[in-house]
Amino acid sequence: MKNYLGKYLVLGIIGMIFAGGCGLFRSSEPMKKYNAVYVGWIDLGEDNFAAYGYGTKAAWADEIKSQNIDSLQAYTRKYMHDWEVTGADSKNAVTPGDPNTIVVKFSNVVLTPGSDQLRCTMSFYDGASGKLIKSVNEEPSSISSNPNSGYANQSFSGKLSNAMYNMANDIKHALTN
Repeated sequence: MKNYLGKYLVLGIIGMIFAGGCGLFRSSEPMKKYNAVYVGWIDLGEDNFAAYGYGTKAAWADEIKSQNIDSLQAYTRKYMHDWEVTGADSKNAVTPGDPNTIVVKFSNVVLTPGSDQLRCTMSFYDGASGKLIKSVNEEPSSISSNPNSGYANQSFSGKLSNAMYNMANDIKHALTN
């Protein structure tokens, strides 16, 4: 009896995987033709440096650049290792016109001082035509403080980096599910 139960359990799990029930091998149909993603710039407002506890506009601008390049783009590369991942080097960067590239742009960015909430609209565009493929409202989790969770949730920079980590994961899910 136990032998049959084990076989049926294994067959059921395999069936769910092949049917897409677990989402392991699914890919969003409109996204299948792409093999590259260009991660746009999240503009956190350089003029808001004092609201986030930075002494100068230049220090906050450096933090914004680091969060975009060293956090969001790097984490997206980690999550999407089968894709070519490139990204903006500034808020005025020109997006590529490559037909194999999906361009991710961020708009309506709100980073609320004090509450540590980051919200935005993430829009996915065809690299060649500029046509909008899909758009999602985004609020990455885990930007809040937890005294037992180390650097990522102790400093403002760490919290923001953690939000970028989660946003990169959400980019992956938007492109592969």
